[in-house]
Amino acid sequence: MLWGAIELPRLGLEIASHGADPTTPLALVEDNRIRICNDTAAVSGVRPGSTLATAVSVCHGLRYVSRNAKREQHRIEVLAGAAYRFSAQVSIHESASRPVALLLDLSGSLKLFGGLYRLKRQLLALIDELGHAAAIGIGHTPLAALALARARITIEAPRFPDAEFIRTAATRALRTLSLAHTELDDDLLERFENMGLTSLGQLLKLPQRALGKRFGRGLLDYLARLSGQASDPRIYFRPAPEFRASLHLLESISSKTVLLFPMQRLVRDLASWLVGRQLGATRLCWTFTPLAGTGVNLTIDLAESVQSHRALLAISRLKLDGSALPAEIDSITLTAPRLAAWEAKDSTRATLFIERGIHHQTPFSLIDDLKARLGVDVCYGIATYDDCRPERAWQPTAPDLAKKAPSAPTRAQERPLWLLAKPEPVAAWSLTLLKGPERIVSGWWSDTAGIVERDYFIARHSNGTQCW
Repeated sequence: MLWGAIELPRLGLEIASHGADPTTPLALVEDNRIRICNDTAAVSGVRPGSTLATAVSVCHGLRYVSRNAKREQHRIEVLAGAAYRFSAQVSIHESASRPVALLLDLSGSLKLFGGLYRLKRQLLALIDELGHAAAIGIGHTPLAALALARARITIEAPRFPDAEFIRTAATRALRTLSLAHTELDDDLLERFENMGLTSLGQLLKLPQRALGKRFGRGLLDYLARLSGQASDPRIYFRPAPEFRASLHLLESISSKTVLLFPMQRLVRDLASWLVGRQLGATRLCWTFTPLAGTGVNLTIDLAESVQSHRALLAISRLKLDGSALPAEIDSITLTAPRLAAWEAKDSTRATLFIERGIHHQTPFSLIDDLKARLGVDVCYGIATYDDCRPERAWQPTAPDLAKKAPSAPTRAQERPLWLLAKPEPVAAWSLTLLKGPERIVSGWWSDTAGIVERDYFIARHSNGTQCW
């Protein structure tokens, strides 16, 4: 087996600090003690584990927020859904006194993603893109990978290592591992330290039977699952069938330009979720909520399914520019209520549309841009309508460039694509009749203005134009 563990040591603080000035000292508080602090606060002397009163006394201007377990749980589920693209077996590992982590069974993913090194690099790049610091460890069991991730120990391995190589390399690395990086609780760690035991290798050399009698069966069970001598079943995560994500801002935002930064994070979350589910969004719903009062909803309908976060952000920005928002926005919510199966586009196909700098412009994205900037009614398609009268044989429809024309030619397809609002006379000597007449007698069921009795001919003009 090949397991990867992604530890997220600053998750709670990263959730709370989004949108805040990075130069402002900030700390995450739980039970009136500092759990995590940013670099600015650490430079001022704030330390995890210290009381809030002590932290405030040593750091002038310290801002602090209480830990929100519900938001952390939602966020880790978003990250698990993003990691789902690399493995169908993703498990969320939570611990009372340790940072949360993701565990992935990577056994079947190496060849698909180009080997172990490239897979690790893509995983770290994804987590970084979503706005989080992470450490990754590789091992032959979930707990071994997690311990090596916490210790920041990297196993040197070939591009496609086999299970035996990973087991041997991970076992060797675990022997030097500090017990502080394991799942053992603080009381047990203190007891081992008093006995002079600081590394996992020292603990494993002791007689297992004696350890069990003195420290309990739980310790032996953990060591067996860590080393692979006992199975370690996991509950695997399954992505939510619908996407919904919210951001509660640390400070209210009144500028549309500044608002794009938190919107970008939500759009990246959506794009990662779409990739993992092999879906594309065809409708976005934004909700901007003030601290007091009614929020504003913005709905964006897309002409085709979209997966790129750049394209989603670009169309959202156009819609935002022409919309009225609350004066002070405190939270943002993004949903994608309408989805479609994702089909890869042929990027080598010739197109009349060129690179604009934000995203590759296609007929669909041009339609989306025009609708977002000018309104939903500015773009429409044309479809044939079952009526013999030419002026009534078409109707406006929603733009649908993917709609295929019927294979067999119809009478409507043989007629001109464009008619004058009012017919104009043409000199008879300039025309050569090719076909006709075609008599149209219709509209008898409607009012007098709708009744027509006409003869149509197909002719060639002296300048070469074909006329109807």
